[in-house]
Amino acid sequence: MKGVGLDQMLRDLCDADPEIKKMAARAILKESTNPAKVFSSVLKDADGPTSEAIYDILFDADADFSGIFMSATEHEDPVVRARAIRYLFRRGAFEPKDGTKWLTDGDPYVRRRVISYLFWMNDAPSLEKVASLCTEDPDESVRKDCLRLVSIWGSDGDVEQVVRALEDKSHEVRIQAVQTLRKLTGEDFGDPLSASSEEFEWIVAKWQGWWEIMRERS
Repeated sequence: MKGVGLDQMLRDLCDADPEIKKMAARAILKESTNPAKVFSSVLKDADGPTSEAIYDILFDADADFSGIFMSATEHEDPVVRARAIRYLFRRGAFEPKDGTKWLTDGDPYVRRRVISYLFWMNDAPSLEKVASLCTEDPDESVRKDCLRLVSIWGSDGDVEQVVRALEDKSHEVRIQAVQTLRKLTGEDFGDPLSASSEEFEWIVAKWQGWWEIMRERS
């Protein structure tokens, strides 16, 4: 690839028109002998629109750009981080140990996406972290997603965390905690979805009493 050609493509990549940016990114992808190196260099100082154009083109490219998207998991924009994690999962480059790290991301949408991918992996160490987030995560939707995952892949060792979620400030989280306990233990003190407020509190009390008996026996 001639230097003049690359220089022009890089200038076009900085054009104000989003379509010209994408055309330039496609040209670099097609013509460069090492597009990953070129894009990595550009992304270090690229503005938001330029980064978005590059990620858009690379996301659907045939070649594997996992290295670039791994770096993007630390991007300041949570939308970019979430998309980068999606790319890595699709490429088979999503490792449970990385997923555990991303569970501490500051954006709940990113954490929920990580949980959805961990759902398919059944990795014991990451499940332990997910179980702890059933009560610790500040976002209600994340806590619910964690409980759903634990209901499928969890074990007896996760029951205590789920019981704690019975006291969650969110009614929806408490309902999911009951559903998760039913699946984990095989016990059933009533359907929380059809229960009235009073019946629901009775169901929760029964689960808490059951747990106290289990603890005394162990």
